[in-house]
Amino acid sequence: MRFVLGGIVTAGYMVWRGDSFRVSSKEIFPLACLSLLFVVQIMLMNYGQYFTSAGHATALNATFPIWAAIFAHFIVPSDRLHRWKIVAIIFSYAGILAIVVGDTGFDGESADGETFVGDFMSLASAALLGLRLVLMSNFTQNMSEAKMLLSMLLVGILFFVTGSYIFENPIYSWDPRFWVALFYQGVVIAGFGFLSNAWLVKRYLPSTVTFFNFIQPAAGVTLAWIVLGEDPGSGLLLGLLLIVIGALVHGGEAFLKARKASVH
Repeated sequence: MRFVLGGIVTAGYMVWRGDSFRVSSKEIFPLACLSLLFVVQIMLMNYGQYFTSAGHATALNATFPIWAAIFAHFIVPSDRLHRWKIVAIIFSYAGILAIVVGDTGFDGESADGETFVGDFMSLASAALLGLRLVLMSNFTQNMSEAKMLLSMLLVGILFFVTGSYIFENPIYSWDPRFWVALFYQGVVIAGFGFLSNAWLVKRYLPSTVTFFNFIQPAAGVTLAWIVLGEDPGSGLLLGLLLIVIGALVHGGEAFLKARKASVH
């Protein structure tokens, strides 16, 4: 349902901007490629959250800026890896290892239910998200970012609605809290949030845009502790600290470079 609301917002934006809904032959491959990545990435994210804790899933999914920097090095000519980005990646991978091994150990599962399976799915989802954003940055140089986003949402609706009726038992509710949550997930996140992100990666370097998403781990762990009562754990806290250090190195270097360029 959130993709339906997001699709309505995106379609309305296209109408307001005067974008064409027609798909040309040269747009078929980019749309199909990103739509497939979108479905697989969301599926891995959902299953990853099911098999691990909310804190672990949040921390691992939020590493996608690191993956975006790696993929951008090979795909975007002007967005290259350099020594400071590599240092940031080393810190972030150390954080990932601290999260995965710190609480689960090497037997694959802890007493609190965190598993390597869930952690791996969350990490794979983050990698695919980073790849998708970099590809979107490239593809949208020659087409509308809103059209690309609408394509992903429509394929997501088809896949996940069908899958929901086949593998799950959909439950309908008139609880106001459900509709508030759906509005937030659909209109705010899948609508305006996705559109804003697509607009940014079309106009700016992917590694720079994704840097600001590093606020997610701290927010996710804090909310998991407050709302769900999850114990942050030593491994999770150490991992978050290392990821934040990596983010500061990565984003701080880009910020200083931009300041120097503006001065000159």
